[in-house]
Amino acid sequence: MRAQIVSFLISHGITAGNAINDPDNNKQVIVAVRAENDNKINEIRDELVAHLNKLSQNDLCYSEFPKDITATKIMDLSNPHPVVVLELGGLSDGLMLEQTSKGAGAMKQLVKVLEPLKALPAAIEKLSSKIK
Repeated sequence: MRAQIVSFLISHGITAGNAINDPDNNKQVIVAVRAENDNKINEIRDELVAHLNKLSQNDLCYSEFPKDITATKIMDLSNPHPVVVLELGGLSDGLMLEQTSKGAGAMKQLVKVLEPLKALPAAIEKLSSKIK
């Protein structure tokens, strides 16, 4: 979710902000945005929520995303937890590395799960020979 949020913010001209997982609620992400004024932040917040809620409809990759995402009113950067505002270009690089490392672990697990399928061609050939 954080990678989607940062990508959205960058594509909407936001250069500084953050997206962190809430340590107290694993179903909540804390998003920080640096913008000219509160109206711009509200606008970005509303557009972001609409964008995230549509993801599950548009792509098989995001079918597990929630469809009922909401956002609170603007809060201070220390509420409910301190949030550091970062340059989003650098943050996106870090998120990419994080996601890549998760993908590498998932691929290793997938290899283990699919290992028994290595014997499938030989089994099919043996069965085919019996059928003939």
